[in-house]
Amino acid sequence: MTIRFNEPFLAGNELDYLAQVLDNGAFAGNGPFTKRVHRLLEERYGVPHVLLTHSCTGALELAALAIGLGPDDEVIVPSYTFASTASAFLRTGARIVFCEIDPVDMNIDVADALSRVTERTKAIVPIHYGGIGSDVPALLEQTSDHEIVVVEDAAQGLEAKFHGSWLGTMAPFGTLSFHETKNIHSGLGGALFVNDPGRFELAEDIWERGTNRTKMLRGLVDKYTWVELGSSFYPSELQAAFLLAQLEALDRNQSERRVVYEAYLEHFRPMEEKGWFRLPRVESHHEINFHSFFAIFDSVEDADRVRLRLLEDDIHAYIGYVPLHSSPMGLRLGYRPDALPVTEEYASRVLRMPFHNSMDADDVARVAEAVAASFSGSEE
Repeated sequence: MTIRFNEPFLAGNELDYLAQVLDNGAFAGNGPFTKRVHRLLEERYGVPHVLLTHSCTGALELAALAIGLGPDDEVIVPSYTFASTASAFLRTGARIVFCEIDPVDMNIDVADALSRVTERTKAIVPIHYGGIGSDVPALLEQTSDHEIVVVEDAAQGLEAKFHGSWLGTMAPFGTLSFHETKNIHSGLGGALFVNDPGRFELAEDIWERGTNRTKMLRGLVDKYTWVELGSSFYPSELQAAFLLAQLEALDRNQSERRVVYEAYLEHFRPMEEKGWFRLPRVESHHEINFHSFFAIFDSVEDADRVRLRLLEDDIHAYIGYVPLHSSPMGLRLGYRPDALPVTEEYASRVLRMPFHNSMDADDVARVAEAVAASFSGSEE
């Protein structure tokens, strides 16, 4: 029987809420379900303003436009991330400056990122890989004397905390993903957390296709017009309704995923103690969201051997990311594979295990048995 890498979560009320959208006859977006999602997210995470988007990519692009980036600006991004983290800012004409990751958790190397700051640096974009929080407070502290905006790419970070703060809420902007591979989803979706209230008015106009339509709806102006460079960022009401049903089941979702995560720890800790691989360092100041479970192997050969053995047993596991600096696009931007040796070395050693709410303890045991089998004879 196949153990899939991911199976999208279903809460149970999705069809009921979709039917309400059909009954309402309003589908285009920024309607009652969008507003309900905004309110739920703002209240649960203490965010001043939330803007629902069609994707996390859209949220990143919205943040880039709200910062006002242009061709003379530089944006520092870890190379170990999904392509959207870089391309969303590249689309403004800004120059992407890739930085190293810390191999203990595969998140941004704060010291390396800060070493790359120049007078042209306008933004730094840390990610929270696997739902493990990056040290955003350190970035904020070290850039407080500069006009540098930190944007959290918290695509994998919903429900996780760093030193007691929700991921996505520490920097002026935080971006979330509701792609079907995430804990909570709307098929494809995202959100921008606007944590600096002073930046909301501009962000909202950009979100509303560059118009001040929302101000008209609130009675602040008598007609709306084009006021900023914007785009069509928000999702349909169908997506918002689906997402609301999911968000209302967050506690159950987290409880189910915790069981899977703890089963993984039970089986994988003994193998880590044998030196077959190491698990990412999760410290007391991290509160994780059970988004993923991954191991960092001693070599790419070990990681590939385990992945192929799992596949033989019809278990789907995947690598993390191919570093952006050494990708075809990164090479076109002028980077070389040896430009970021730490990232290049460790990216190929990461293997993400299957993880979803439909898994049970027996599934996790089967994954662990296959991993152990790939190391059979290594203790002799």
